[in-house]
Amino acid sequence: MEISRRIMSRMLMIAALARAGLSPAYAAANENSMERLRADFAKPRAEHRAVPLAMEKLYKNTSEYLDKLVQGRWGGGHCEYPVGGKNYLCDTNGWNRYKEIVAGCRERGLQMWIYDESGYPSGRAGGQALSGHLEFEAQGLFYDSKDVAVRQRKKEDPAEAVLWQTPTGTPFYVAAFPIGRTGQIDGKPIDLTGAVTNGEVKVSLPPGSWRLIALVQNRIYDGTHAALTGPGYLNILDPEAVKRFIEITHESYYAHCGADFGKTLAAIFNDEVSLMTGFLCDDSQPHPVIAWYHGLPEIFRKRNGYDIRECLPALFDDVGAETTRKRCEFYAMLGQQVADSFFKQIREWCAAHNIASIGHLLWEESLVFHAPFYGTVFPSYKELDWPGIDELDCEYGCTSGAHVEGGPVTPKLASSAAHVWNKPRTMSESFCYVGGRIPKSVEEYMQHYQWQAVLGINALTILSIWRDVPDEDLGRLNDFVGRVNTMVTRGRFTADVAILYPIASVWDGFIPTTRHVHNVSDNPIVRDVDESWRWVSSAVLSCQRDFDYLDESLIQEAKLADGKLTLGQNRYSVLVLPHVTTLGFATLQKIKQFVEQGGTVISWKTLPTKRADAGSVKQHQALVEDLWNNHKDRVIQVMTEKAFRQALNASGTPDLVVSPATPDVYYQHRILPEGDLYFLVNNAVKPVSGSFDFRASGRAELWDPVTGKTTSAALLKTATGSSLDLTMSPRSSLFVVITR
Repeated sequence: MEISRRIMSRMLMIAALARAGLSPAYAAANENSMERLRADFAKPRAEHRAVPLAMEKLYKNTSEYLDKLVQGRWGGGHCEYPVGGKNYLCDTNGWNRYKEIVAGCRERGLQMWIYDESGYPSGRAGGQALSGHLEFEAQGLFYDSKDVAVRQRKKEDPAEAVLWQTPTGTPFYVAAFPIGRTGQIDGKPIDLTGAVTNGEVKVSLPPGSWRLIALVQNRIYDGTHAALTGPGYLNILDPEAVKRFIEITHESYYAHCGADFGKTLAAIFNDEVSLMTGFLCDDSQPHPVIAWYHGLPEIFRKRNGYDIRECLPALFDDVGAETTRKRCEFYAMLGQQVADSFFKQIREWCAAHNIASIGHLLWEESLVFHAPFYGTVFPSYKELDWPGIDELDCEYGCTSGAHVEGGPVTPKLASSAAHVWNKPRTMSESFCYVGGRIPKSVEEYMQHYQWQAVLGINALTILSIWRDVPDEDLGRLNDFVGRVNTMVTRGRFTADVAILYPIASVWDGFIPTTRHVHNVSDNPIVRDVDESWRWVSSAVLSCQRDFDYLDESLIQEAKLADGKLTLGQNRYSVLVLPHVTTLGFATLQKIKQFVEQGGTVISWKTLPTKRADAGSVKQHQALVEDLWNNHKDRVIQVMTEKAFRQALNASGTPDLVVSPATPDVYYQHRILPEGDLYFLVNNAVKPVSGSFDFRASGRAELWDPVTGKTTSAALLKTATGSSLDLTMSPRSSLFVVITR
């Protein structure tokens, strides 16, 4: 009888692990996983506590710095090589100081992150990456155009010459395009690239209306992030340029500290690399620009099967029916090349040297920034071991720093990438006072971090506040961060809603500008997609429905099972399209299969009537009409905020229902080997009271991340799980742990 009980117990454990997406081997190594979770919650390990960025600069004495790490109960340090200028990574005293810090952290059981740069953004290696190698500097194609009318002349009249000064640089493509009656480019161009002499075109054209265009290669610098922060910048599209950066930077750290890689040294952090093609100064620049690398023509031809010169005019001009497709093909290529050249190379180097590649992108808050700085961000997130963000303001729930308030989209982008690609950690670089406000108490920092953590962040590096906060308060903050991160790294995240990352709809309307990229109102089509994406994201969360972002490639590769899009252990029964105008045909086909198997699609305002890829536009439009006209029980178009919330609340099975309804509670649900974990956050400045209905049942406890205390709670059984009456104080957080 005892043997049968053991067998049954083993079978039940295996079934529970399968639901959690974990193997029996996990249980073998964690037989008392709930006990271990309790112990780690009571005393969080170093790996879950925050690390201060650049705090070592305050202390010439290494021992004093290390003592401060211990007194503030930090998890370790986030340090760069201490000597800048020409001696960056070359000075023996600098390496002695760095190795002294590493050794001190090792002795104290602390971890360290490597900051990979002298200054920022990453990629310069203190200027050494371009020293003697100016061919590796960031490049662009600068655009200009001019419309001319060539009159019909008599035979005896001399030919009429057109004179035009092109932008400074090396001409890549200069051409004259016929203009049709509608003012669009219409017809085959005349290639004038070979007619450029000393930056001037002098040519005779046939009678008619013509648009002269010039795309001229030159360094990208004036008016960019690079100009605001230092000298010339690395071309992250060029694999050889990135290889040189790795050799100078990463190889140097490994040569001096390699024995600690993967032990005391846990991660290498890169900071805000970008293509530099969005201007960040308020003065208009002479010409708009797109990012360039000499290998792009070959890459583009292999991907799309035609000459990139046929695509380039469409990035700045309306060239008719092919405009949408060509823009999408160019920016999709650009996004993949950024990922392959920079982030993948670094990740592969880090994997070979037993250390995590982590960091964050520039201005994640808006789709309008994604297009010029990266093309698309998802391929780059895929190549980061720990996808990251920065949250530099100290206002609750803010991601300011980019002129556009992103709110929850910023952490959700990084955490979505972690969920779909099974990455263990996400990170945030936080608290730099960019808004000018210093919080009045350490509790405000706790509150802001809980907001990030409930949205999927689980590792933290902190700027600035260590100058102003006493060690004991820092200790309380780090205890809190450690407890939160302990919990939100356990088990498996689950959510049943997916929101499309609508970058193709942005590409369709995006035209490079000479103005600061924050002028999103310059392009109302792109602005509306961007604003809708952010609104829809916040609206879903306010309905107590957690979600992941999926880009089109993820939707296309997802499997279908039981009416759900399945990616690994992630299963989504609801797909939200936020003001999506443009989709690839393969994405649309997968959406149809999803709907036919029982999935639900909610489209906010617009329909995806434009095709992002090659093929029949009529075929694409017919599929859209079929979906939205013949599947109205599963494909729901909504035009008002009220209708959107009603459609969402009626779709799928929520993990959490709060009664009375409130928009102020966010949650995260994680499935553990032995139960379920719900992380609840009240975002309001007033208490929230009500009934919390969970899609889980068992024995419940409340775990307080501020105090570390745990208390039992009485659950009431319901048809879908269990219910608990709770009152949450203003801006508070709580873990509800339900053990099966």
